[in-house]
This record gives sequence, C-alpha cells and structure tokens, in this order.
Amino acid sequence: MKRLLDYVSALREYGRDYLLENTGLKVLALLITAVLWLSVQSRPVSEATLASVPIEFHNLPKSPDLTVSKYDTLSARVTLVGPRDELDGLQSSELAVVADMSGVERGVRVIPLELDKTRLPINVKARNVEPRSIRVTVEPVVAKEVSVAPRFDGSLPAGYEILTKQISPPTVRIVGAESAVREITQVSTETVSLSDKSGFFTESVAIDIGSPNVNISDDSARKVQLSVNIGEIRKRRVIDHVPVAVEGGPASATPQFVKVTVYGAPSAVDRMTADDLTASVQFPGPSGQGRLVAPNVAVSSTYSGMVVVQLVEPSVVRLR
Repeated sequence: MKRLLDYVSALREYGRDYLLENTGLKVLALLITAVLWLSVQSRPVSEATLASVPIEFHNLPKSPDLTVSKYDTLSARVTLVGPRDELDGLQSSELAVVADMSGVERGVRVIPLELDKTRLPINVKARNVEPRSIRVTVEPVVAKEVSVAPRFDGSLPAGYEILTKQISPPTVRIVGAESAVREITQVSTETVSLSDKSGFFTESVAIDIGSPNVNISDDSARKVQLSVNIGEIRKRRVIDHVPVAVEGGPASATPQFVKVTVYGAPSAVDRMTADDLTASVQFPGPSGQGRLVAPNVAVSSTYSGMVVVQLVEPSVVRLR
C-alpha cells in the first residue's frame, strides 16, 4: 500500500512540474496555435468553377477485357468551395472526375461521375460536377494481325520509279475495341520522303495505326524496317531474229528464229541486240524427233542484272 501511495505522489509531482516548468513558452505556443487557427478560419470562403477537368474510367473489368470505345465527352466542369488563395492555385489538370466502371457489361451504359476528392486540398470541397453522368459504349478488347503499307511523300527525279519496296516485319498485331479493330485491314508507316532519291535506301519508320481507340499489341514491334529500291523507269522492247540453237543432237528447230520481249532500264534495253540473247533447246534423242519444245532464253552477262525476259514468240519450236 505504501508503494502505491509513493507512486501516486511521484506522479502528482511530475504533473505539477510539467505544468509549471517553462510556463511562458507553453503559453506562447498555445497563442501561436490559436492565431494560426483563427487566421485559417477567418479566410474568406469563395467559389470557383474549373472547366475541362479530365474524366477517367476506373475499374474496367479484365475478364472479359472491356474498353470504352465511345463517349459523350472526356472532360467536366467542377464547382469548388474553399479559401480563395487555395482555389486560385488549382489547375484543371491537377484534378480528375471519375467514372467507376466496376461490374459494367458491354453495350451502351450511363455512368455517374464523381470528383476524386483525394486530389483536393483539405480545405476545399466539391459543390457540383457537370455533367453528373456520362453515356459510354463499352466493347470487348480484341486483337488482329494486319499488314503494314509504306506511306510516301515527295517526287522522284524525272525518269525514275520505285522498283521494289519491302517492309520487315510485314505485319503487326493491333489491339483495341472490337468495332474499331474490325474496320482496320491495313496500317501505314509514318511518311517517308522520296525527294531526290534515285537508288536503294532503308529506314526504320514508326507505324501509324490511324485510330485513337486502337493500339499496337505489346508483343509487336513499334517500328518496321522499310527498304526501297529506286531506278530508271522500266521499258519493254521486242528484239527480232534471235536464233534458236539445238543442243545435244543433230537436229534443227522450226522456226529457226524467235522474237524476245525484254523489260528493264532504258539505258540497257535500248543498247541490246540479238547477240545479247541466247535461245536454245535441248535435243531429246531420236525417239523425240518432231516433238514441241519451249526454247530457253538467257540474257548475256552484260545485261543480266538489268534486263529480264518477259515473252518469247513463238513459245515452242518443233525439232526435226
């Protein structure tokens, strides 16, 4: 019992010392706190309206994966109440109006809107959000593989054309709202200039899907490698009187000459003669005499990389 009385006595002594020690400082601290509290409470309360506060869609279901494909608007007007100095410092981009999509199903839906109060200063309150709800279309998220086409701009030098163009990889996987993905059959690259180009070039170019509701799948490249070969505008020419040689036996071909249509760069096609072409057939042996054989036409090494054979007339000759 004596120990308990001693403990109570010591506690009283401590409390008395705590209250009486540095009394002036403690009173000053209380006065400062009171002044600060009064200054805050005495600030005039004002009202302000912020336009273009972004609307965010929260808690969209992931199974099945859904997305908002259409909407009335993506911004709202918010009326706030609070101290003027705090309202003056607020920007629309600092706030957000939330459409809670929890449990939503596909189709046209009307979703209530609420201001995200966690982004407001402690002394500022929301009075009104306009509109109070938003009409949206909710669709499943789907994916599809589509081809990539190059997009060109500018003019080639006179007398030149694109001979070949190649994109690697040639396709890309897109993902987005079902209705938007269904309409896309092909995507393009960003614009590639052809001005003053006259040979082979390659560039790494970004992909332009062309739809705000469709994206590139995470497992697809965001860029493709474009290779373009530019050369002289091609032309055709018929070269007459190309002799047909019979190889491998004592036979002759009827007719003995063919006409060959060649295609390539004018600088090469215009210089070619019948001597730059070799037409030949293989003699099939005595049992094959009289049969029809298609002549094989080869271009000389001088022009083999610039000219191709497109047509041989007649297409077959008879061996005798």
